[in-house]
Amino acid sequence: MYKIELQVPENEEKDAKELLTGLEDSDYVTRILKDEGALLEGHFQLTSGKHSNQYIEKARILQNPAAAHNLCKRLAKRLAEYEFEAIISPAYGAIALGFETAYLMGKNFVFTQRKEGEMIIRNGFDLSRMHKIAIVEDILTTGGSIQEVISCVQNKGLEVIAIGILIDRSGGKIEFPVPLESLLCLEIPAYERENCDACKQNIPLEIPGSSDK
Repeated sequence: MYKIELQVPENEEKDAKELLTGLEDSDYVTRILKDEGALLEGHFQLTSGKHSNQYIEKARILQNPAAAHNLCKRLAKRLAEYEFEAIISPAYGAIALGFETAYLMGKNFVFTQRKEGEMIIRNGFDLSRMHKIAIVEDILTTGGSIQEVISCVQNKGLEVIAIGILIDRSGGKIEFPVPLESLLCLEIPAYERENCDACKQNIPLEIPGSSDK
């Protein structure tokens, strides 16, 4: 891990600290991806239906509890400036991350699941204990699943305050109506099938069992 020190005017100190935190987070996540062999090359179909020549195998990150714990600590630090009572994550890949982040922050935790194709907040949770919620997700590509979670929360009369992401693979192109905190921002293109060069070259298509969103 590198260490950087900057000398800046006092009125710019907060922005400088945020910049350094972002650099340190990006460096750490990049090393985790490399160490765990989680950034794969090939021809993949994502959950969105789009195709990509790179795929982030989040299962390889989650299989290392120490690394996952440290990632959640960084997410918790990034979300600490926001006021909320609970964290929500979509099933199933992000549940471990959301739960651990909520534990570290002393927050409640709930998750969503799909029922007959519709994303809903899992039955049984006591939502009366929460009014403001942060979303924790693993990987952002199109933003579709996060938009669904936002709708779930709003339909229950609750408010989404912020979103925490491990990896934003849209290159920062996806925007939401609330602040987005990502530990690593990558620009990994995803294509519709008809625009996919790998398809045109007849490269075998892989459909991972648990894929990017």
